[in-house]
Amino acid sequence: MPRATTHPLDLLLEQAGARSALARHFARFCHQLDPQAADEALLGAALVAERNLEGGDTCLTLERLAGQEMPAQAPDLRPFRLPALENWLTVLAEAGFVGRPGEEAPLVLEGTRLYLTRHWREEVRIAATLRQLDRPRAVADRQWLARRLAELFPVPDPDQAEGPLGQKRAAAMALTRGLTILTGGPGTGKTTTVTRILALLLEQEPELRIRLAAPTGKAAARLTESIALQCLSLRDQVDAGLLDRLQRLEAATLHRLLGWRPDGFEFDQENPLPCDCLLIDESSMVDQTLMARLLEALPGHARLILLGDRHQLASVEAGSVLGDLTGRGATPALSPQRAAELEALGIGIDGKEIRQNTPPLFDCLAELRYSYRFASGGGIGRLARAVNRGDAEAVRQLLDQPDDEITWMESGDSQPPAALVSLAADWYEPLFQAGDAQEALERFNQMRILTARTEGPWGEAEIRSRLEETLRRRGRIPAVPGRLYRGLPILVLRNDRETGLFNGDTGILWPDREDEETLFAWFQAPGGGLTRYSLHQLPEWQPAWTLTVHRSQGSEYHRVALVLPPADSRLLSRELLYTGITRAREHCLLCGGRETLLAACDRVQERSSGLYERLTALYDG
Repeated sequence: MPRATTHPLDLLLEQAGARSALARHFARFCHQLDPQAADEALLGAALVAERNLEGGDTCLTLERLAGQEMPAQAPDLRPFRLPALENWLTVLAEAGFVGRPGEEAPLVLEGTRLYLTRHWREEVRIAATLRQLDRPRAVADRQWLARRLAELFPVPDPDQAEGPLGQKRAAAMALTRGLTILTGGPGTGKTTTVTRILALLLEQEPELRIRLAAPTGKAAARLTESIALQCLSLRDQVDAGLLDRLQRLEAATLHRLLGWRPDGFEFDQENPLPCDCLLIDESSMVDQTLMARLLEALPGHARLILLGDRHQLASVEAGSVLGDLTGRGATPALSPQRAAELEALGIGIDGKEIRQNTPPLFDCLAELRYSYRFASGGGIGRLARAVNRGDAEAVRQLLDQPDDEITWMESGDSQPPAALVSLAADWYEPLFQAGDAQEALERFNQMRILTARTEGPWGEAEIRSRLEETLRRRGRIPAVPGRLYRGLPILVLRNDRETGLFNGDTGILWPDREDEETLFAWFQAPGGGLTRYSLHQLPEWQPAWTLTVHRSQGSEYHRVALVLPPADSRLLSRELLYTGITRAREHCLLCGGRETLLAACDRVQERSSGLYERLTALYDG
């Protein structure tokens, strides 16, 4: 059949790999603004939109793409070579829809980077605000701080000193800087550390207004609960009044914190947040746009503490903010001046960790490396570390060795095997035997099937459909597909101001004890217990039997089944493997092709962004 595409611009975009409707519409919009613009300029506009939508890029790095040969996108198309850099820059600079930094235009060309103007402005704001935040904070009594650090971070066992010493160092860095980036893998004690940091800040300034936030409702609830639990362990070390204040802190989702509403946010540059210290957990999930809004609303005097795992997947939306702020994988180091400041507080610094010309923000970056969760040397921890190093041979050896924490299920290329679906149904069977909604939700949250994608044979929708069919045959759910039923877990897909439910919140359908005939939706309440909603109140949702790895960030489960797509999936990466594996506390089942898993160890997620270079320029300047 002859190709339907006849418009020359459409053919050009398809040859170059810009296939999305958004890319085509944006290129046509730009063509209307400047009908005389060269095809190469329109191509640049389309690729910016395409890469933003499909790859999470916040800009197009022209020197990286210029002159590349793009593979044929269809059998009847020839390979296409992207323009040479000099020519590309020239035609873009001449196009009426491209401006220079600070000019009003849909696109901004800065050096060899092409941005949507909105993303350029966000990047400039983030870099400038963080540069301002990263300044020394005076400590009134350094002897007091040195003493309190030693008391709150004791080293009971010299053989396991790495954990508490790393946490002590992080706390010293936080007390002496306006910006703190605290990163570390699961079980490294980020919440333990930050609870003590907040206690020390309150001891130093009792009236300090602290706000806690996280990207999802689940992550916010976990942060609230974790800090409250940590306060119990500090009863003999911290004033009871200050601990009471800490225990009463309640984390909000970032949208709730900023006062989300359909036309924007309540808090912004003109109406700053009423806080003196803002703590954001799961920072790797925060995209560039939301980070810009947060920093815009942060008062100029406030402290900012970012918690997260820099090795996890970047945000679903565009940007890789935490990755850029933590040096894009570079090993953390301190400047000589910063090392001397910390040593004066009794913090031992290895000379190998001191470096001239450290990357920007490294003097406020603390990485916790000792994992208490994986200290036993079990399979999950060893596999996660091997994946993080990109050590495919170590991964291969781990899969070949029997291990109580790791199971491998080989799969062909067509779809995940029936054995996986049957095993998942076995996992979820106890949910239907729960006595009430609270017990049912707790049982459901003990395990999860994680996928890399949403659609297709390997996606969450298809696996969910197969799982429900299995549960239907077992008589656990109604025989008629599409009917709602007791025990159906649900995932909220949209923020809803009326109900207070937010994207990512997980609940369960269950009747009330007083009304066994009517199903309600039950969600975890911030202060404990469950909140009940009638079904017509709910914002958009979907069944939550399966979950993408992206959506799973900020959560932990006793058991995880990580389903890997075929090797040619662009979603496969080292970060996806690491994130999925480390959601499991006790057991991780990996399902896919062995070579797919090994190949993914070599793929590092890269997103085009100018944030790291912009920060570098600010510090050098």
